Amino acid sequence: MLDRVREFFHKYERYVSPVTLVFGFTFDNLTLRRIDTLYSNFLLISYLIISAGSILLLNIHVTRRTRQARERSETIHAIFVFLMQFCLGGLFSASFLFYSRSGSILSSWPFLLMLVGYIIGNEVLRKNYIRLGFQISVFFTALFSFLIFFLPVILGKIGDDIFLLSGVASLMITGVFIYVLSWVATERTRKSGPILFLAIGGLFSLINILYFTDLIPPIPLALKEVGIYRSLSRLPDGTYETLGEPQQWFTLFAPQPVVHYVSGQPLFAFSAIFAPANLNTDIIHEWQMYDPTTHVWKTFGKIDLGISGGRALGYRTYSEEPSIQPGLWRVNVETPRGQILGSMVFTVEPPSDGEKLITSIK
Repeated sequence: MLDRVREFFHKYERYVSPVTLVFGFTFDNLTLRRIDTLYSNFLLISYLIISAGSILLLNIHVTRRTRQARERSETIHAIFVFLMQFCLGGLFSASFLFYSRSGSILSSWPFLLMLVGYIIGNEVLRKNYIRLGFQISVFFTALFSFLIFFLPVILGKIGDDIFLLSGVASLMITGVFIYVLSWVATERTRKSGPILFLAIGGLFSLINILYFTDLIPPIPLALKEVGIYRSLSRLPDGTYETLGEPQQWFTLFAPQPVVHYVSGQPLFAFSAIFAPANLNTDIIHEWQMYDPTTHVWKTFGKIDLGISGGRALGYRTYSEEPSIQPGLWRVNVETPRGQILGSMVFTVEPPSDGEKLITSIK
């Protein structure tokens, strides 16, 4: 059986990694719909446990293998590397999906780019998995990225203190894991000690810098819908009735729809924001208008809004801006500390003859 496995890996090794990457990413995208479900968290925790176990067994195997069992050793080595690669790749692809759904790509691209780099590097740099320093560094990053959204889900709270707790927990878990490794692979752990210290310290600092400069999306929150309307009212059954202009198909390619306004009347910004069950927090609607003379966005209003988690389509809330005038506008949906969930840019123009308005229930 081991001979067959070895033959398979040698024959199809160049195809296994890219096929696994595409399959894993597609599988995660279809199945990991909500961040707070038992299935999602069970799958991701399983990835962490299996990847940690693979690192442990791989290093035990490398430490104890002998020349007499070289061919068998290579097969077992390849199996452990594949399991580790598959599970870490699954963690990074799941993290990318959740983080990309959570915030604005324009404001969070450095962190998302880092996750994409890990996903690609997980496949391209497969040979580097023989190095303990590289294995632990990738595991630490995957663990930290997971705890950033896992702890808010189980604690029902987000904020700087929860993020810092995620970082401390990641360091502690990784430290315990390295300690266990030092007992079963003493020489390899000792030689990798300085590299591990620098790599983990550097990654910890980088992720903290990205967070405190608002370049990490405000996960586990996610903006499900945002729109601008002429009028908005809440109905007795809890739904919202909106009146606004229909979106034309070409606005998919021109992200600045035209909104006509009536002088003296406000415009309304409606948003639906997903949050895990039992998580209550605040978000902000920031109304801004672009000043073409100074080339800056001028803030007209920042409205604090409370939201509650649990609804699959997102908690619905709205704000209004009475000081409307023609020009380029945007409404930023963000957290109190400035992390942007999403933004809608639109052009305000005076009413035109024959404009069509539609009523929607949300």
